[in-house]
Amino acid sequence: MFCRVTNYKNCWGLHIRVLLLAFFCVYALPLVEAGRIYTALTPLYHVDKGKKSWKYFTDKDDFLRYVRDEFCKHYTVNHTTGRKTDFTKNELLNLITDNKWYLDKMTSVSTNQAIHPVLLEDILKVRTKSFKDIKKLIEKKYKYLTVSKQRDKIIVDGTAYDKQHTIVLSDELFQSCKDVIPYIDNSEGRYMVNKKNIGLYEILQLYAESEPKNIDRAKGLGSLTDSEIQDSALDPKNRKLLRYTTKDIAKEVEAMRKINDDKYTLIKNLDISQYEF
Repeated sequence: MFCRVTNYKNCWGLHIRVLLLAFFCVYALPLVEAGRIYTALTPLYHVDKGKKSWKYFTDKDDFLRYVRDEFCKHYTVNHTTGRKTDFTKNELLNLITDNKWYLDKMTSVSTNQAIHPVLLEDILKVRTKSFKDIKKLIEKKYKYLTVSKQRDKIIVDGTAYDKQHTIVLSDELFQSCKDVIPYIDNSEGRYMVNKKNIGLYEILQLYAESEPKNIDRAKGLGSLTDSEIQDSALDPKNRKLLRYTTKDIAKEVEAMRKINDDKYTLIKNLDISQYEF
């Protein structure tokens, strides 16, 4: 399989690749013009399929589609608002990718606040409602929680998820949750998974737990053996190739020059706190 490079931003190369591409442009231009210059994509992930058989993924989107398809083998997800229909595979993938940081952020916030994440999510969903509605919705779901009002403050008190909670619905609490509130407000709120009504946190947690356990992150060529490089990047049955034109090479060379001139562009506006290294 090969594809023509049309957007250099999707295939940032390392210095060595740019140097080689520049070499071909200067000393072997006919090869470039004839469409004979390719780069082999090395895998980001690989899955052990057993009997020395591996499945390789050269980009995150392919990997996410694989995980989604594995999830769909065991779970059916339905909309609960508006049209009560099954999620399409694309809708499910969008749900996961749009909320990819939510699980970690909510876990962190709930730990800091000593509130179970599912309970905290339910509280944040109803935070703008009247006291009467908050009391009704929380006490309906949580048998051992009571909602009261003391000095204009709404208090949630009792046991949930085998843990004692006393929660004051205050501006301070909501401010501490500012990083997760947008995810909740932009979601459907509730999802029907295998006929069970659950929230955003629970569906993402279920999705994460259902990821195949035999997936490995390939952290560069140095983490692969010779045979794995042969199977994933060189074998015509598995490999993916990018074909370069002179225009593509010029774009990559110019991009690398800009980076060399101002290395700050590599980290400008980049939040690396959630990345895996």
